[in-house]
This record gives sequence, C-alpha cells and structure tokens, in this order.
Amino acid sequence: MEDDARALSPRIADTFAEREPHVLSKEILAGAVENTVPPQQKAPLREILPPGLAPGGDIAEDEDDGPTRIRQQFISEPTRFGNMVGRSAPMRSLFELLQRAAVSDATVMIEGETGTGKEATAETIHREGTRRNGPFVVIDCSSIPSQLLESELFGHERGAFTGAVSSRQGAFQAASGGTIFLDEIGELPLDMQPKILRALERRHAKPVGATQYEEFDVRVIAATNRSLRAEVQAQRFRSDLYYRLAVVQVKLPPLRERLTDLPLLVENMLRGLGVQDQPIADALRSQPFLDRAMHYRWPGNVRQLRNYIERCVALDDATLPTNLDTMPPPPSGAPIDGGIETIDVTQPLKYARERCIGNFERRYLEALLRKHNNNVSAAARAAEVDRIHFYRLLWKHGLRDHNAEAKGEDIEK
Repeated sequence: MEDDARALSPRIADTFAEREPHVLSKEILAGAVENTVPPQQKAPLREILPPGLAPGGDIAEDEDDGPTRIRQQFISEPTRFGNMVGRSAPMRSLFELLQRAAVSDATVMIEGETGTGKEATAETIHREGTRRNGPFVVIDCSSIPSQLLESELFGHERGAFTGAVSSRQGAFQAASGGTIFLDEIGELPLDMQPKILRALERRHAKPVGATQYEEFDVRVIAATNRSLRAEVQAQRFRSDLYYRLAVVQVKLPPLRERLTDLPLLVENMLRGLGVQDQPIADALRSQPFLDRAMHYRWPGNVRQLRNYIERCVALDDATLPTNLDTMPPPPSGAPIDGGIETIDVTQPLKYARERCIGNFERRYLEALLRKHNNNVSAAARAAEVDRIHFYRLLWKHGLRDHNAEAKGEDIEK
C-alpha cells in the first residue's frame, strides 16, 4: 500500500495543485484516486491519504499550508541515501527520487555544478540498485581525445588503426551486467552522438574495425555540468540523444542552496577520514566553525568542502583559509546565504517559481531564528505566524527535526 501511495503522489499533487486548498477535501481527492488507480490496486482512502486527516475534513488547516502539507508527506524521511547525506528539503526530495530510480533500469541524467557529487550519486544509484553486483565503469567524455573515444566506448579489433596491436574490449562490453557512467556527456563530440544513440537504442555496438555488432546489457547513467537543454537549442547536442538520456532527470543542488546540511556533511567527512573521535573533530563540529563556513559561497561545492576538512585535519587547524570565495558578512536579520538566485530559463515557470519561493522561505526562516536566538515562539510571533505552522515550515526546510513537535522537544529552544 505504501508503494501505491508513492506511485500516486505525482498525479495527486498535480490534481490538487490547481485547486484552492480551502476547498480541497477528501471527497475531491477520492475522485482523483478513483480515476487514476486500477480496480485491483484500489484501497480505502484512509490508507492512501497522509495520516492525521479525519474523514470529511479539509486537507488544509490554514491559508498558507495548502498543497504543501500533502506533497511533503511523500518527501523521503531518511537523511541518508547510500553515502549521500542531507536533511534539507532539496536533498530529501532528491533521495526520494533516487530511491525510485535505483530499483529500476531506467537511464538517468544527472545535472549539477562541478563538485556537487555527480559521480558519487551515480555510484550510489548503482550500489543501491539490482545491478550492484555487476561492474561500475566510468568514462570521462571530456578527458578522452575524440579520435580515441569510439575505441574506448566500443572497443577495437587488432590492426584497426595505427597502434592497435591487439583487440581491446570497449567500456560498454566491460560494463555488461552492471552500469556504465558517462561523465561530462555534454562534451561528447557531435560525430560521436549518433553512434552513442544507436548503441543506447539497439543495445549493441560495433568495435572499431569489426564487421559484427556485439551485444551488451548495461544500465546507463550520464552526467553533465552544462544545461543540455541549452546545448540542444544551440545545436551542439542532438535532441534525440538528449531525450534518450533524460529518462530520469536528477539535478543536484549546489552547496550554497543547502547550507543547513553542513553539520551532517562535516560529520560524514570526519567519519570517512576516521578522525571522528579526535580533538580536531570537535573543533570542526563546533558552532563557531560551522557559522564561519556558512559565510562562504563554496563555488567548488561539496568537493571543495571536503578538501578543506582534509586540510584542517592534516594541519590540526580548524581555521578556514582566508582565500575562499567569500560572501559579505550578512547584516542583522539577513540570510547567511543571501544574494540573487540565478534564474534558470530552461526550467518551466511553475518549477522555477516554486524553487525561488522555497529558497526565500528557507533564508527568511534561518535569518529569523538567528535574530531570536533560535527561540521558535519568538520567531513565530515576529513573523505573525501560528507557532505550529511556523514549526511545520522549519521541518519542511530541514531546519528542525519533524519528530520534535510531537515529542514536545526543541519548540521553545
């Protein structure tokens, strides 16, 4: 039943997103379920709806908490997916998507800035999927000369070209039974793109110099730090290959948009380095260090943060270097990761608007909590918002543990 509810969530969300939350009741949602669930999968409505909604009651309790309450019920609860960690709303939403993608064989396209962890995400999808016992083969499309890329991908026969003194297996054949990860797919030369497309469509390829095609059974994950939609519009990337790769699209948020994850990230890195019990670890976990870290833009994202944590451990020094790409100190009450968000015109208006609103909400809440020394009641009064609703907003953006409200913990902190 839980799987049914998860499968329904996108369609249900689309149904109530277009309605006023005040008039969306269980009866309306029941109609959505009636029209979208096959008869053999139907179940009592109380089992599909999020818990805590009484029969016949309105889904929204107030004006500001309409569809979001239902959508958030389908956000992944865990703060970890494989080796990836995060409690912010963008990361929990990402974990939910990755969990679904991992158990399928669908082709995945990962987009994100340099250092956001695209290869780590691809490997985690592989390790959490059904092909975990197969090979995980990485091909960096940007580091292989174009004249050698076809041989690297599909292999070659002896004598196929100068220097081919023996036959060689290609990456697609080597990854058979597992996953091939095509990193920096946006750098793929135009003349190679139709060959990749044919290989993905037919699941076979012809080694350089061969006369026969060789079959392969692989899952394909690709990654890029470019916007492939923009590359398609600029005619630098084939649209048919783009649509073949982007079956499941995953966009990794930059570190500056998930600064609330810094404590988890630092702790995870300390454990990875095996120094979690050393004195330097306490200094790196300290609030002063984390506060200073939140004043930087981290243009290298998680990779840059990891490098600095390793530096601090190696030198036994928890002082952040002064040559980082800094943000100006925030004025009183201003968000620590302020600034104007870059507008991504490749995204539909609906999603771009939701993302901007979500980022503003999170920065506003962070600034308000700092101003009131993390006193939720005082912050809620200043925002002129009901305390319970204010607490739900904190949970939504990963600023508080959502179980704390039920336990009576942390509300008056």
